[in-house]
Amino acid sequence: MKLAMKTLLALVVVMATAGGAWAQAAGSWQKVHGQVQAVQGSQLKVKADDGRMIDVDMSQVSQSVQAAMTPNVGVTVTGFPGPAPGRMTARYIEQDNAGPASASVGSTSPDATIARVVPLVPQFVDSPELRDRAAGLQGNRDAAQRFVSQLYRGFFEREPSEQERNDWVSYLLQSRDVRGTVENFLKSPEYAKKGKSEQQIITDLYEAVLGRAPSPDEVRGWQDRIAQR
Repeated sequence: MKLAMKTLLALVVVMATAGGAWAQAAGSWQKVHGQVQAVQGSQLKVKADDGRMIDVDMSQVSQSVQAAMTPNVGVTVTGFPGPAPGRMTARYIEQDNAGPASASVGSTSPDATIARVVPLVPQFVDSPELRDRAAGLQGNRDAAQRFVSQLYRGFFEREPSEQERNDWVSYLLQSRDVRGTVENFLKSPEYAKKGKSEQQIITDLYEAVLGRAPSPDEVRGWQDRIAQR
């Protein structure tokens, strides 16, 4: 009888563990926006916009992103539900843009420079040059893998790890959110730390999104549009 009970208990534990793994594999992604309340090691406490307090496990997020987290910062957390209500396991954390004062045209802050270029993303994503390729990402894992690797090379100047590639491919295939994916890369702490100029960011957009270098006239054209806003 005792042996039977132990076997049954072990089976329940295995099923629960497998169920949690299946939930992530099946794609119960969540995206929550809120304000950081406290940071302790790899644990983040966020007050969501709807008033909920959420304990976020950042252990699967890069060290550079974890180091950028401070109280009162606005963030968007993308990841999976945790083992209990009010808990979440983060895969990506995007910090809000700098406020109006630091985002002024005369500012040299990396966040401010990126904030001026971010509104160009929809025009890149909706361009005829990318539209057909973006449609081809739907349900095509190989195409999604190539696109994710291209984003890493264009923005971060490195190849993604296997885990990073798999996570973003999974997100792209489930959400079909090409624009949001590109914006996440562009507004990430890892990219902000590179401190690039407006011209360099536009060039990176071409290489990361379209897979080619822009002509000088193309870069000047986009800079003129930014200056006119």
